[in-house]
Amino acid sequence: MRLLYIPQLGNEEPSYGEFLTVLGNRFEHVLYDHGVTAAGQFDGIDVVVDHGGHGTREMIDAGAAAGVRLWQVLTTGLDHTEVDYILSRQLPLANTPGVFSAIALAEHALLLMLGFAKHLPESREALRTGVMYRPVNSELSGRVLGLVGLGASGRELARRARAFGMRLVALDAAPITDDELAELGVEGFGGPETLDALLGVADYVSLHVPLTPGTRHLIDRARLGLMKPTAVLINVARGGIVDEDALVEALRDGRLRGAGIDVFSREPPDAESPLLHLQQVIATPHVAGMTYETIRRRVEACLGNVARIADGKPPLYEVTSSS
Repeated sequence: MRLLYIPQLGNEEPSYGEFLTVLGNRFEHVLYDHGVTAAGQFDGIDVVVDHGGHGTREMIDAGAAAGVRLWQVLTTGLDHTEVDYILSRQLPLANTPGVFSAIALAEHALLLMLGFAKHLPESREALRTGVMYRPVNSELSGRVLGLVGLGASGRELARRARAFGMRLVALDAAPITDDELAELGVEGFGGPETLDALLGVADYVSLHVPLTPGTRHLIDRARLGLMKPTAVLINVARGGIVDEDALVEALRDGRLRGAGIDVFSREPPDAESPLLHLQQVIATPHVAGMTYETIRRRVEACLGNVARIADGKPPLYEVTSSS
């Protein structure tokens, strides 16, 4: 088996280093050179490992012509990936779904929630200016957390939030058994049609859905208007799920207490973006899923799929459509 690793420009490490560590001498591999054309780089390649899923149509065409047996994306989100085009070229496609980054995302969402409950930005400013014993903080215990999406990361956040004494309401497109909801401590659960009701009761709303045509701007001006003015929106999923212009308006007008944001519709965001300067925002640079543990789990899953292809088995986590 011969692998071609396509690094994500500007974000090569530590993923490539972890890939090499886990790979060892199990399979032969070559590193894609972004400085030359794709033609010829895919010759003799069995599996493409595409870190970030940013493979171009030129790359995909070259891979299809060379008889690549699997296009393996080394991340979860596929909004940057030419899914339909890859499938149209009869290339099997797989990713490393949310279960591999779920703990990291849940911990980061909790960090952002705590940042607001404990007034972290205000505390730093108070200390810098010599003000002691202020601000007075609040607790997460007893607050209502609304989980928009109860997949892998949503469930991990539910477990952690429950340990903090939070009350949980959630929605998901997939049915969940009563036993599972009881184990997670979810008091109220419904389908996507319950989103408006969830927004109206939650003190913190955390987004855990993929970016698809159906979820783009899911949180728009109207839905921001349904949230409590004391509520906080948390987004560690994808920036495009939120109408950022409407979010800025809601924050500036005092119709929303705050937003904890790790993802943006454009990355990196413009340096003058209000979301980087508003006091009501705690922002981080798309690092929620970037832990060494997540990277290792993803690499191990990827190489597990390579072994399956070598044994003539279908890959795990295969992607069969863009919806």
